[in-house]
Amino acid sequence: MKIFCVGYLWLVLASSDVNAIAAETAEVIQVIKLGISLVKNVHDLVAELCHPECKFDFSSQESVNKAVLEQYYRISDGIGRVEHSVMEVQGVLHTIQTNLPHVIKYELRLDRLEQAINRIWRLYSLFEFYQEKKDEIETHTLLDFANSMTSHEADSISAMLSQLHRLVVPGAFKTSGGLFQSLANNIKNDQHLCGLSESPHQLLYNLYNIVALTELKGYAMLQFSYMILRINDKGNFTVEAERAKSKFSSEAAEKLGKVGEILPGLSRSFRKCDPPKHQEGQTFLQVKGFLQGYIENEVDMNEWGTCKSQCSDYTYAEPKGCYKDMLCAKQKRCGGRIFDCEFYHADAWVCMSEDPSRRYDWVEYEDGTILGDNKQCKNKIKVDSWWRYIFWHCSYCLCKCDEVLPTSERYWSLEPAAADTDQGMVVTGTRFIKKGKIFHIQIQQAKALPEGGIDESTKAWKEPATVSEENLATNPLVYTMSFEQRAMDLDQLSAPEGYVLTGLKLRSIGGHLNLEIQATPVKFLSGELMKDQSIWIANDNTPATNRPRKLLPIIIPDIPTRLIGQNKVDGLNDEYLQFDTSSAHKDVAQTTIPFMDAQPVSPSPSTWLSGAGVYHKGRVGFGGFIGLSVETFDFSRHLLAATPADDGQAHEVKVEFVKAEGA
Repeated sequence: MKIFCVGYLWLVLASSDVNAIAAETAEVIQVIKLGISLVKNVHDLVAELCHPECKFDFSSQESVNKAVLEQYYRISDGIGRVEHSVMEVQGVLHTIQTNLPHVIKYELRLDRLEQAINRIWRLYSLFEFYQEKKDEIETHTLLDFANSMTSHEADSISAMLSQLHRLVVPGAFKTSGGLFQSLANNIKNDQHLCGLSESPHQLLYNLYNIVALTELKGYAMLQFSYMILRINDKGNFTVEAERAKSKFSSEAAEKLGKVGEILPGLSRSFRKCDPPKHQEGQTFLQVKGFLQGYIENEVDMNEWGTCKSQCSDYTYAEPKGCYKDMLCAKQKRCGGRIFDCEFYHADAWVCMSEDPSRRYDWVEYEDGTILGDNKQCKNKIKVDSWWRYIFWHCSYCLCKCDEVLPTSERYWSLEPAAADTDQGMVVTGTRFIKKGKIFHIQIQQAKALPEGGIDESTKAWKEPATVSEENLATNPLVYTMSFEQRAMDLDQLSAPEGYVLTGLKLRSIGGHLNLEIQATPVKFLSGELMKDQSIWIANDNTPATNRPRKLLPIIIPDIPTRLIGQNKVDGLNDEYLQFDTSSAHKDVAQTTIPFMDAQPVSPSPSTWLSGAGVYHKGRVGFGGFIGLSVETFDFSRHLLAATPADDGQAHEVKVEFVKAEGA
């Protein structure tokens, strides 16, 4: 039987050194390296079939078909390894379809993209089945498959690949910028991603991986089909194979160039939006037993028992007595210090709360002023100011009480939460938790795999360091909130290029709670951590430095969970906020705000992280939430190879068509 070899693709490096391929792509992601190796493997296969001393059995057509399938099985193994690493990424399209507004989904034509990808992946599954059943598959079946793949019909693999490319990178006469550009334009303002589980950068990067892997699968099937048709004497197909090679190379380069152009401009920050339903201990935490609205008569706030001042004069005071067992004897007394007193009106009805964490539910003054939610009350007390000696008015004031109770939850652990870098672990997520009376930053860790991968089987939340609750106020590893010391800094911290996130901790600087992150250098190809070179990174700015932090005001705040709708990020970097009481008008200042968002901040699929931050989200008139954010690793610099050759010149990858025939 006479065998003719197909015209094939040959990668030629300027240095003529195959090792230059490895050097050229040493820091490039798997799917790109796979594209290069796929072309090379096709060449190797053809060269083996065409070699005069070919080891394959050409005694029958079936044996040749079997040999080709066996060799493609090896090629598919490489594709399979990359596919395994992006299995979780396949949910990206579904996530986008589910969460983006309808008008944007229509603009992006996501349904057509999903259809094109699913059709190619289904055909590739059939192709893999043929490889597994190489000893039983009929030549007629393979020829039918090859004919359908190479036809000019709309359902051919060539047509599908063209459609996929047009959706992602349209031609020169198209008015839109393609799916990648349209998606980037719509998510840059970060307003349509509340339901997504990854950063905008990670989203587009993962979408590119799916598209590129789909393109590789299609190209592999197309070249296989031309090879099967050729060796079964159905034609030469040299021109067709050359055109497929050229088209694959140019279109892959276009997609790579487009995503490489867009990725650096996309945010790598990932944070959680409000849950459908707030649940304390699950989705949020709150400081308790700290500042709270407290009604006190001025006669009981000075040691002389006089009424010669005004409420506003009592910016700082302490309870000194209980004059004639009036309101002071009917309520829970403030056992600490009193701040920021205000006068509203002389006489009022006060609704004493049945909630042990509150003092009052509402206050209604005789002039009609109402503080809090005036609803039905079981324990209503009449409170009247009075005149002393005609000249002095003994006024009831609404103040803020700062008292340290046995049940107070105002303590923050300053212990570091660090990944086990000696075991190759990196941080993959974080959240606020409360253990006993103490708030902690908790980390999720997992083993780093090559090229940004994460070993999901090792992913787990690491228990924070135990902090004794004895003598909390004097423990140097604990930050105790007080009226004078209640600020938290808002920062977004990024690791240097080539570092990954391996730890978080809080510290006290200038009386503020301040975030620090630990970053560790990582070898991109292997995922190996250089743990001895870990560093801690923070923003040392305070309100007193040359570049002072700015206070983020929280205006007339109601209880955060009363908001109907979504909070919006309003404080990110180089700012700070102060924990305070809720609004007197809305809540009688009974609640400490803001709350802490306790939802896990862990991108899915898991990936390397390179930063973390503390931010505030809220709306005018509500206390909002303090949340943790993470920053996903920057993969954009690994999309294009730029490793210089030993002679200082970059290796240029060239594609050359080589014709070979043999008998």
